[in-house]
Amino acid sequence: MTIGRFIELEGVRVNNLRNISLKIRHNALTVICGVSGSGKSSLAFDTLYAEGQRRGVETFSPSARQWLDRVERPEADRIIGLPPAIAIRQQMRFDGPRNTLGSRTEIIESLRVLFARAGCLVCPDCERAVQAASADAVATTIAEDPAPHRIMIGAEMDVEHGSYPDVRADLMQLGFTRVVLTGSTMRLEELDTLPPVVSPGGKKSRTLPKVTLTVIIDRLKSDTVRVDRLTESISTAMKIGDGRCVVLTEFEPAATNLRSNLGCEVQDVDGKPWSVRRFSGRRICSGCSREFPEPSPELLSFTSPLGACPDCGGTGTAKSGAENLSGRPRRGEKTIPTSGRICAACNGSRLNRDALAVQMRGLTLPALTDMEVGELSVWLAETRTSLPEELSSALRPVFEHACRRLRFLDECGMSYLALSRSMRTLSGGESQRASLTTALGSGLINTLYVLDEPTAGLHPSETQQIITAVRELQQRGNTVVVVEHDLEFIAAADDIVEIGPGAGDAGGRIVFHGSPREHKAADTATGKQLRQAVASGSLANQGAETANGDATAAESGQRKMHREPEQWLTLKGVRCHNISHLSVAIPLGVLCAITGVSGSGKSSLIVDALYPELCRRLQIPCELGGDGIIEAVEGVEQLDNVLLLDRSPVKRSQRSIPATWLGVFDEIRMLLADTHEAKKRNFGRGMFSFNSASGGRCPVCEGRGIVTVAMQFLADIQTTCEECGGRRFRPEVLEIRYRDRTVHEILCMTGDESFTFFNGHHKIQQRLNALRQAGLGYLRLGQPLSTVSGGEAQRLRIAALLAGIPMDDGETAAQNRKAAGLTRGGRTLFLLDEPCSGLHLQDIERLRTCLEFLVQTGHSVIVIEHDPALTSHADHMIQMGPASGRFGGRIVN
Repeated sequence: MTIGRFIELEGVRVNNLRNISLKIRHNALTVICGVSGSGKSSLAFDTLYAEGQRRGVETFSPSARQWLDRVERPEADRIIGLPPAIAIRQQMRFDGPRNTLGSRTEIIESLRVLFARAGCLVCPDCERAVQAASADAVATTIAEDPAPHRIMIGAEMDVEHGSYPDVRADLMQLGFTRVVLTGSTMRLEELDTLPPVVSPGGKKSRTLPKVTLTVIIDRLKSDTVRVDRLTESISTAMKIGDGRCVVLTEFEPAATNLRSNLGCEVQDVDGKPWSVRRFSGRRICSGCSREFPEPSPELLSFTSPLGACPDCGGTGTAKSGAENLSGRPRRGEKTIPTSGRICAACNGSRLNRDALAVQMRGLTLPALTDMEVGELSVWLAETRTSLPEELSSALRPVFEHACRRLRFLDECGMSYLALSRSMRTLSGGESQRASLTTALGSGLINTLYVLDEPTAGLHPSETQQIITAVRELQQRGNTVVVVEHDLEFIAAADDIVEIGPGAGDAGGRIVFHGSPREHKAADTATGKQLRQAVASGSLANQGAETANGDATAAESGQRKMHREPEQWLTLKGVRCHNISHLSVAIPLGVLCAITGVSGSGKSSLIVDALYPELCRRLQIPCELGGDGIIEAVEGVEQLDNVLLLDRSPVKRSQRSIPATWLGVFDEIRMLLADTHEAKKRNFGRGMFSFNSASGGRCPVCEGRGIVTVAMQFLADIQTTCEECGGRRFRPEVLEIRYRDRTVHEILCMTGDESFTFFNGHHKIQQRLNALRQAGLGYLRLGQPLSTVSGGEAQRLRIAALLAGIPMDDGETAAQNRKAAGLTRGGRTLFLLDEPCSGLHLQDIERLRTCLEFLVQTGHSVIVIEHDPALTSHADHMIQMGPASGRFGGRIVN
């Protein structure tokens, strides 16, 4: 359906956007850039995607829409030409204990079908192949007997005395007339009751246990019967006998010493010896008689009760209590954290013993998903050619689906990962690229894709890979809008929209809209960067390995003199993921950068190995289980604390805001409670808290300002609370004013605005200044923390630690040392994972100031980073490599 050539927006006033209007071309790649907080996400996600989501809801039935009438339109005069929208955001994390890269990209679903259809069962106890006998195979076996014999096909049934009359009636209704009971053939019409069971002592049993009946399905001669009749009779016997059948073959009367000479079971029927052969359509091991269930995709799924390990519930790690298999807590249920220890029952494979018995080419499904993406692609290609032609043809869609998405993972620079890798261990950029793989594999067209910094976490040499993948998405007939800071990606766009010129209220305007060629000449913050990068040649050479990043450093200010470390932290025998027996010395008291291509082992060394080990030695609680092992650590006595500042969402309540995170809201509530009007009404500071049920919060939204509408299988929708209009508090509380502003109006101020507003309140200004120095002065004090990006969450953690950062340029860190709460905790090692992700160059300079303050106050800082704007200012650099995956994990500088 043709909907015009453009997405047309007029008068957009969402968040800080200042009544902007623009046209976005259909079937093109448009990049939205600008300084942090300028309004990029407000345009891309809060306008374009939000309106697309709202229009999607309008397609629901009237009965479903009656609960969704409050879904709000983005504040705009007109939005037309908008196709169905899909958003891929960095904070769209999939951190459930059962969410893996394979499940997120849906490749694991294809592998489960493949194993269920083409796999074989191998008993783990006997190591024997387990096969179910089909009716055709049993018939062929019987027909191959060269000697003519009388044959009876039967079905064995264990029948209780009380239920026998009903069983007898059912059998007679089906046309069966004879049974074998206690060595005699009897007619059902004459067998009114079952004979009593005699115990070994000769007494009749009081409990009347079950009696085994052999229902005669067919009687025939082996030399005259047709195979199709045999097949039909055996199939009927298996249906009656719960998947089992019995074949009785009469021996010649002249046979002597029959029971001693024959290796098979012999039974007397009507005084004559018959050999007994039992066949089962069920999968029973011939060695230990263990029965296995029918292989199915559900059996091979660790999210299904059929396949999940009963001890860990499919998480692969030991847990402290019962947990449901949905991956999310039920309503009213608290999430039970896993301990991080490998589950002893499944050895981390997540599957139960029955599922682990299914193999293909000698590998179980968990062993296959432990392969790196490149290895797995080769294995699938070899497996496809090794299968019989008919089976290979039937499984063609399965192979194509898996191989196509594996190729997308490779194109997105994630070939070093394994499908078993937990999503919670991936960086924000890796998580987003996994979602991008799902989008590439979906095959959708005429769709609007909104992406949030897809190059986040990528080494500069890998940027071109993600550009190619996004281009493929666009060239299929989709409109792609990307929020991005990377200059190489910006230069590769069809159109560029720059929002600015500043952050918060100083932004929200379109300062440029045009082609990359025109953007290089624009007098904007990003345009100047692009122009300088082209002039210096750094943009053209961004794919090359430049460990020192001198070109970018020259643009971002004079390079500082390096500090020489006086103390070291020495690690010996590090083993984690792709790192094997590594020894490394890490400097203390300086800024140290860990660099290298994606998957080279940077996070494995610092986050998965070093951080948990230091927490253990310093006796500090650690949320990470730790996948690494370090044989020896020297120099721990030089540290008092270790803090990991990663990009994970800030884990607080749904009412958490920057003001509460920084601890400044308590001071603000005290000021409000100290006003004359508040004292007159006897309002204490608790009345201005939206966390207390006894305070003045809105009773409908409980102080959130929004109401969440659960959408079950779709993303939940949040609407403004009708009771308080999003103001969080009751009307009488909003009548109290401090300097002519209510508590709601104060929370609507940005960090920069509130810093000026609270002039004279040193404690408040000191904490707000930390927010500004972390490059987050554009955040509003009341913005829900659930809406901040991964990079903003990391910088919020930094801001909370920098309560004593100098507010004046002439004030040194030493002069303000007593005011810094963090310095009272002793010597701390700060570990930061990609702190520059999502930052404009101007904001990176502010971040450097914060990190410099930490070092000046006696602490140590380690950053995992790709951006030369920060790494070029490090005192020491450790480069991992030389490549990713199994080809990395070593120190190369």
